[in-house]
Amino acid sequence: MDFDELEKLIRIFDAANLTELEVEAEGRRVRLARGLSAPIVHPVAHEAPSTPAEKAGRAPASIPSNGLADGGLVTIDSPMVGTFYNAPAPGEPPFVLPGDTVETEQVVCIVEAMKILNEVTAKFPAIIEKVLVENGDPVEYGQPLYAVRPLA
Repeated sequence: MDFDELEKLIRIFDAANLTELEVEAEGRRVRLARGLSAPIVHPVAHEAPSTPAEKAGRAPASIPSNGLADGGLVTIDSPMVGTFYNAPAPGEPPFVLPGDTVETEQVVCIVEAMKILNEVTAKFPAIIEKVLVENGDPVEYGQPLYAVRPLA
């Protein structure tokens, strides 16, 4: 199972709102499970676009419910389950730090999944305001990694 197949499987799992899924292919087994302790809530906005990314026709990352939206911040989220790395290799400087300006498609971190290093990129120009996870932390699909301020 390659990365594209795994990503497609995660999307299907999320879209179908399944609680558990296990697939075995080519000698590899993947198990996805979701806890039932809290409901999953996806905010839906019915207003006109308010952020620069929305006005430009690009969808910003999700807005968490921890007060970041009040300050005009959005998040860069993990595209998959894996391990968060803020630098290209141990001992090297981080891709980005708070205060850095990032451009569209600039690499901000790596999420390792199944021994594959997957680059996470900014989807719009922004300023990194806060790193929300620690280097080496496990992350979930859709988990906010960075709080950013979109640029016009």
